[in-house]
Amino acid sequence: MTPGAKERLSILVGACLVTACAARGPVSFTSLTIDEGVEGAYLTALGDVNGDGRMDVILLSVRSPEVFWYENPHWTRQTLVSGISPAAVAAAVDSDESGRARIIVLTGFHRDDYEKNTGELVFLQRGVEARAAEVFAREPAAHRAAFGDIDGDGDRELVVAPLSGPGEESPIDSLAPTPLVYYDPPDPTRHIITEQLSGTVHGLTLVRWDGDEREDILTAGFDGVFLHRLVSDGAGSLEWRSDRIAAGRAADETGRAGAGDIRVGRLAGGERFLATIESVHGGEIAVYRADDRGVWRRRLIDHGFELAHGFAVADFDGDGGDEIIVSDSRGAGGVFLYESHNHENGLKWRRRQIDDAMSAGACEPADLNSDGRTDLVCAGMLTRNLKVYFGRR
Repeated sequence: MTPGAKERLSILVGACLVTACAARGPVSFTSLTIDEGVEGAYLTALGDVNGDGRMDVILLSVRSPEVFWYENPHWTRQTLVSGISPAAVAAAVDSDESGRARIIVLTGFHRDDYEKNTGELVFLQRGVEARAAEVFAREPAAHRAAFGDIDGDGDRELVVAPLSGPGEESPIDSLAPTPLVYYDPPDPTRHIITEQLSGTVHGLTLVRWDGDEREDILTAGFDGVFLHRLVSDGAGSLEWRSDRIAAGRAADETGRAGAGDIRVGRLAGGERFLATIESVHGGEIAVYRADDRGVWRRRLIDHGFELAHGFAVADFDGDGGDEIIVSDSRGAGGVFLYESHNHENGLKWRRRQIDDAMSAGACEPADLNSDGRTDLVCAGMLTRNLKVYFGRR
């Protein structure tokens, strides 16, 4: 554990935040603060950095030229790479043949001026010590990235979603066409998926949408939620197709419409649902379920966040259905869990606060201690801390 970090473990159940409180629900968490005072803490990523079979935590800061990693299980902070160009805003993690993580970091980001974006895609060379950084490509305003086998060839490509395309507006409020691309790191060749997304794009997730060998892509932005996938062109080849499957919210008081982030989950009965933050840096949480015609119907489940940013969907209580995690990165902060009981079938969601001392820019779920329960890692933008929440049932 990082020197100076809190040694005390707290049991967090609902809104109860003291060490010895009685459980009031099917899932609770034991929290561990593994770092404090981290300026610009923005995003976390998970991967086996040192090849020991355990999932480690990677932390990005928008103000630091260093990327840190925290070694599981003692959570000692180490430097993954130094000398990169702030702001680092995303990391994508994959595994090489040895099981050790291969890591891409997106740096040189500027949200308010497109021309100031250097858009460096940094490939971190293998090794346990601080890694050598190779800028293998540049994608201006690159803001989200994920590895996935999007063409079904057995290899995992790097999908990159810029916040915006070139335009006079700031990237966070862009109306310009925005590209979606992929790379095969460290090959710098740029492959276009689409160049016709309209305005700011803030969310990216990969999912096996239709059960074939390819992973498909979901994006969230001013123009709504889009599904991007390879389909037959009718002549024996495949081509990229992009379909809007949800419009998101109408324009709010800032003029921002659509959706700001997207996750995919399953209800206990197996039905797929979509969870969104709306709009970009918005304050509404919505769930979408497909009707009998395949139309995704919106249900608002919460509102009033100042800037919802930390976001995750996973089965934390082990009932076969996924819960939703949301954190407000401004205002009163807090981390909240939304659950829908089996008999409610996604029609009703209950909210419980699991922490009031975290304003997360990012939250990532994974089983970090190999006990079969889903845990959570959150990085505090406003609170400048990094916490692990170990799942308990």
